[in-house]
Amino acid sequence: MTRGASVEFAGVSKQYGLVTALRPTSLVIAQGEFFAFLGPSGSGKSTLLGTVAGFIPPSEGRVLIEGSDVTAMPPHRRNIGMVFQNYALFPYLTVAQNIAFPLRMRRLPRGEIARRVDRALEMVRLGDFGGRMPAQLSGGQQQRVALARAAVYDPPLLLMDEPLGALDKTLREEMQEELRQFHRVVGATILYVTHDQQEAAAMADRMAIMNHGAVEQAGPPRDLYARPENSFVARFLGEANVLRVVAADPVAAGRLHLRTEEGPALLACGSPPAGIACIRPEDIAIAEAPIERENCFRGRIVDIVHVAGSIRYSVAIAANCTLSVRVRSDRRTAVLPMDAAVHVGWDAQDALVLPS
Repeated sequence: MTRGASVEFAGVSKQYGLVTALRPTSLVIAQGEFFAFLGPSGSGKSTLLGTVAGFIPPSEGRVLIEGSDVTAMPPHRRNIGMVFQNYALFPYLTVAQNIAFPLRMRRLPRGEIARRVDRALEMVRLGDFGGRMPAQLSGGQQQRVALARAAVYDPPLLLMDEPLGALDKTLREEMQEELRQFHRVVGATILYVTHDQQEAAAMADRMAIMNHGAVEQAGPPRDLYARPENSFVARFLGEANVLRVVAADPVAAGRLHLRTEEGPALLACGSPPAGIACIRPEDIAIAEAPIERENCFRGRIVDIVHVAGSIRYSVAIAANCTLSVRVRSDRRTAVLPMDAAVHVGWDAQDALVLPS
């Protein structure tokens, strides 16, 4: 198994004339981590990855791999594997020849190349596909070939830029499991860029949420979801009902009575400053009868969406306030009808109080 390399960004920024693509960023990724950069288009995640690869020289700051400053080092000397969204396979070479290409560039002996190619093919479960051409493979199989080629020379660091973006939903979910298994087998540090929050949360040990060229928050996926530090992270990572707070009055230690711009007043756990209150849809209970929760409101169902394994209700509880409520669904779940009068509720601890 390859020993992963640590990566450090020390005040790395990037300017293109008057345009700031990346604001000063400092971040440390540990050896062997699967670390994802998540954010909307133009948030700076691919720019940050490009500074590690050596394709994008930073305007300021340093990039360190295993403690060594590689900021001025050319890409071919960094010993980094890369996997791109379009796979970048050579169409006129066989699968085995594609995987062998980086080894031939390093002038390894033929016997060693053959041994490593066979090992790489087995690692991605394509042992019988070495003689095929890329055009004879499915999208998922081509992705596995790209992974094998990136890992065949045992780099301690693998960079992946939207590698599953070209796949359909079902295949993308299958490949997420493939990548998790691949990471466990290879042992290299993986830096992974995506705009898909579910993809990042499913695979990464830690991730960084990026916006306008800066890291908004970094940490394990569950921590970011349960304890977002601001409204952007709360909204971007999963669904969120966000109410804007106009006044916050302490009622007990760690508890606030909030008045909101949308109308509803509610109890929440937290401390000032309180710019918004965020309630996750799955934390809200819904029923036709009153609900015994610290926050309970009457409302009317205005929309129903059935998604895999759950039902999402839109419930209007005030003229300017509609909440999203998500409940688990199976064959025994009774579906509430459109326009039904209902009660929704949640406890104070389920309302996250965040700065604007």
